[in-house]
Amino acid sequence: MGEWASRYPALRQMEAVPLFRDLGYYFSDAGDGWAEVHFDATPRTNNLYGIVHGGVWLVLADSAMGGAMGTLCDPDDRIITAQSEFRWLRPLKGSVIRARARVLRRGRSVSHCTVELFDADGVQVGVGNGTYVVLPPEAKKRPRQGGEHDRPDQAALPLE
Repeated sequence: MGEWASRYPALRQMEAVPLFRDLGYYFSDAGDGWAEVHFDATPRTNNLYGIVHGGVWLVLADSAMGGAMGTLCDPDDRIITAQSEFRWLRPLKGSVIRARARVLRRGRSVSHCTVELFDADGVQVGVGNGTYVVLPPEAKKRPRQGGEHDRPDQAALPLE
């Protein structure tokens, strides 16, 4: 584990989420504005055709982009995915996926990221991008001030 692990506590907090542990992926490297996730596929993560389920690829891509955001945000900030797009470029050869993400633009509340997925040989197998909303810690405590037409189950997200 590199020195980056102590610099970015948000990444360790993300790894503590049960989904991370259940799928067996982890942050393998990070720096200001970027993060890398490593994943070793198992039969449990395969679909009925015996290949890594597409949803697992998406979780890895989203987690890498969220991790890249986590290197620029306060560990108490809430980083919420607002939009995500992904393209599978070629079949995965082997069982390793490495997702490397970077922040393209860090806004006050809305930010944009990109991600690339590679196999064990470094061949690019997928690409994607995402939009993220950052809610500061005080947003968790602030009472919601909605209009009369707001649905009570929808939280208002701040926009730039």
